[in-house]
Amino acid sequence: MRGIARLLSPRVRGLINRWKRAEGSMRVVSVLFVLFGLAFWVGLYALMIWLIGSFHEVEVFGPILTRKLMELLLLGMFGLLCFSNTVTALSTYYLSDDLELLLSLPVPRSQFHLARFLDTLAQSSWMILVFGLPVFIAYGLTYEAAPIYYAMLAVVLPCFVVIPASIGVVVASLLVTLFPARRLRELMVFAGVLALVFVVVMIRTLRPEQLVDASNFDSLAAYVAELQAPVPLLFPPRWAAEVLLSGLQGRPIDPIVWGLLISGAIAAVGVGRWITTALYDKGRASSQEARQARLAKAGWLDWILNVSTRPMHPAQRAIVIKDVKTFFRDPGQWSQLLLVGSIVVISLVSVAALPVDVVRGPWMGTFRNVLAFAVLGLVGFVMAALAARFLFTAVSMEGRAWWLVRSSPLTAKQYLWSKVLPGLVPMIIVGEILAIMSTWILGAGGFLMAVAAGTALFMSLGIAGIAVGMGAMFPDFKVDNAARAAAGPQGVLFMVVSLSLVFAVIGIEAYPVYIVLASEVKEQAITPNQWVSIVALFVAAITLCLHALTWPMRLGAKRLWNRELING
Repeated sequence: MRGIARLLSPRVRGLINRWKRAEGSMRVVSVLFVLFGLAFWVGLYALMIWLIGSFHEVEVFGPILTRKLMELLLLGMFGLLCFSNTVTALSTYYLSDDLELLLSLPVPRSQFHLARFLDTLAQSSWMILVFGLPVFIAYGLTYEAAPIYYAMLAVVLPCFVVIPASIGVVVASLLVTLFPARRLRELMVFAGVLALVFVVVMIRTLRPEQLVDASNFDSLAAYVAELQAPVPLLFPPRWAAEVLLSGLQGRPIDPIVWGLLISGAIAAVGVGRWITTALYDKGRASSQEARQARLAKAGWLDWILNVSTRPMHPAQRAIVIKDVKTFFRDPGQWSQLLLVGSIVVISLVSVAALPVDVVRGPWMGTFRNVLAFAVLGLVGFVMAALAARFLFTAVSMEGRAWWLVRSSPLTAKQYLWSKVLPGLVPMIIVGEILAIMSTWILGAGGFLMAVAAGTALFMSLGIAGIAVGMGAMFPDFKVDNAARAAAGPQGVLFMVVSLSLVFAVIGIEAYPVYIVLASEVKEQAITPNQWVSIVALFVAAITLCLHALTWPMRLGAKRLWNRELING
C-alpha cells in the first residue's frame, strides 16, 4: 500500500500545489464552482424527494414503483460507469504522459495496476457518487429508514462502483490488443455519442412516465407484470438494489445477495489485475502508433480556408488556418462534430415530445406559442454548451506554443477575434436550425419564428464573446485536453454567465412578444405607445448581446497580453 500511495502522491500533490499557487481570481472561481455544485446537489435532492414521494404514495403499487425506479437508476448508473471507465482506462493505462517515466522505474506491475485502477476509479466515479448520494438519501427519508440503511450505503456504493471500474479496465485492455489505443478512444467516443442519442430517443419514444398510469395497459395483470419484471439475478445492479431495499423496508438482508456484492467486487479487481498484467505490454506497444493527418491535408479544405480568410489581416489569417487544420488533424476534436449533430437531434426530439396537447380549446394556440418562446432557453443552453467546448478553450489550446503568439505582430484584439470567427459560424448555424425547426415543430406563427431566428443570431454573438473573453481571462496552457478545460471550474463559471445572458435576453423579449401575441388573440391593433415599447425592448436585447460580444473581449485581451510568459 505504501508503494501505491507513492504512485498516487504526484497527482494529489499536483492538485494541492495548483490550489496553493492559484491566483485570487482562480480561487474565487473554484469557490463558485463548489457553490454551484452544492446548489445542483440540493436541487437534485429536492427533485428526488418529490419524485420518490409521489411514487411511494400511489396506492397498492407504490412500493413496486419505487423498487422499479431504484433498479432503473442503478442499471443506468452501472452502464454509464462501465463506459466511462473504459474510456478513462485507455488514457490512464495506455496514453498518459507520465507512463514513460513510471514504466522505467522498478515498480512491481501489481502496484502499478492498482495505482492506475484507483486513478481510473476516482476520475470516472466521483461524479456518480457525489450526485448519486441525494437519490439514496431521498429514499432513506421517504421510507424513514433506520440508521443501518445509511451505514449500508458506505459498503454498497464502493462495491457497486468497483465492479464497473474493473470491467472497464478489462475491456480497455482487451480492445487495445486488437486496435491502436488512440483510434480506439476515438471509436469509443463515437460509440458513446451514438448510444446516448439512441437511448434518449428511445426513452422519449417509449414515454416512461406512462408507467404510473395503469390505464395505459390492457389489464391490471399486464401492468403488475411490467412493473415487477426483475433485473437478472447475476447482475450487480440487482445485488445493490436488493441490499438497499432490504435496509429501507427493515427486512433481513439475504446473505447470498450480500455475499455476491462484496465477493463480486473483490473478484472483479483480481480478474482485472490478472488480465491487464497479461495483456499490458502488447497493448502499450500498440498505443504508440502515430495518427495520420489525412483530413487536414485535403485540397478542398485548403481552398475553403484560402477563400474564406482572404479579407483578414495576414497574421489573423495564419492563426485561423492553423486552428482549423489543428482541429481536423486531431480526431479527438473533429469527432465532436458528431456530438454537435447528436445534440441537435436530441433537442429536436425533446421539443417534438413536449405535451402540446394537454391544453385544448381556444387556449391551445396560446399554449403552443408560450412553449415555442420558452424553447429559446433550450436553444441558448445548447449554444452555450457548444461555446464552452470549442470557443472557451480556444486560447488554452495554444499550449506551449503560446509564447510564439505573444511574440507575433498581432495585437490582443486581433488575436481574440481570430479565435471568435472560426467557431462563431457553426454556432450560428446550429442556433438557427434549432430555433427555426423548434418553432416549426410546435406550430408557432411566423412572428415567433422570426423572433426565434433573430434571438438565436444575437445570442450566439454574445455567447461567443463571453466564451473567448473568459477563456482569455482564465487560460490554462498546460491542459492537454479541451474537454477537460471546458469541464473545470472556469468552464462552469462561463456556463453560469452565458446562461444569465440567455435568461436576461428572454426576459427582456417576453413583454413585446406578449403584446404582439395578445393583440392577435384579441384581434386588436397595437397602439403607438406599445410599438415604442416593443422596438425599445428588442433594441435593448440586441444591445445587451452586442455588449456581451465586445466587453468580455476587451477585458480578456487586456489580461491576456499582460500575462507573464513564465506563468503561462
